[in-house]
Amino acid sequence: MKNSLIHFIERTDSTNNYLKREIQRREAENKKIAEFSSIYTDEQTHGRGLATNRWESEKGKNLLVSFYFQPPLPASDQFIFNQFFSLSIKKLLQHYNIPDVKVKWSNDIYVQNHKVAGILIEHFLEGDKISKTIAGVGININQTQFSPSLPNPTSFKIVTGKEYEIRNVLEQLLAILEIEYDILRKGDFTYFQENYLKSMYRFNEKAKYLIDDEEKTCIIKGLDRFGQLILEDAKGNLKSYGYKELKFL
Repeated sequence: MKNSLIHFIERTDSTNNYLKREIQRREAENKKIAEFSSIYTDEQTHGRGLATNRWESEKGKNLLVSFYFQPPLPASDQFIFNQFFSLSIKKLLQHYNIPDVKVKWSNDIYVQNHKVAGILIEHFLEGDKISKTIAGVGININQTQFSPSLPNPTSFKIVTGKEYEIRNVLEQLLAILEIEYDILRKGDFTYFQENYLKSMYRFNEKAKYLIDDEEKTCIIKGLDRFGQLILEDAKGNLKSYGYKELKFL
């Protein structure tokens, strides 16, 4: 993207936090920041996931990056951005011939039932519109040893046996994001909605979830207009759930 910047910093607390501070600094100086501007790092001291989750990564082994956007979306459609960004990560993996890539609602990318990437999206609102967005992702690239506290991690190298140049992966991701973002700008939301459903982990499959401290077998049937997960229970009843209202088992 013309005038966008790719900035590398060796170590930071989190790329989302760093980019947020940079945006605030530039706004205070009345300077603009171009869409697709990005910060990536070798090491995060306080890598963040959704809610209170932490993202752990071995130094220099993975892609840890955040991007700046000004999506043309009302606040009520902000999950469309999540779909755009998640599907772009999926396309990146497919570019590198990673098999069986799925999007696990609402912020993970899975390969063969193992987590390869985590997404953190932060929107900033003005009235009923999104004024700016910071979209961060951690993608396991060359790491092969993980903490036992992580239940099911994987990486490009574990799947393919190959080493990858992190900067090259980032540049490929930028190219994909630009193509997909053009579709978002044109307002073709159906494209993202349909492809997201096709890509969803456990879509139309019976599986177990923890809901209200009770283990239940349900089927993912889709998403409501706010991006909440629609589950069908054993009696055929449909109900929407937010992120904190259930746990995948």
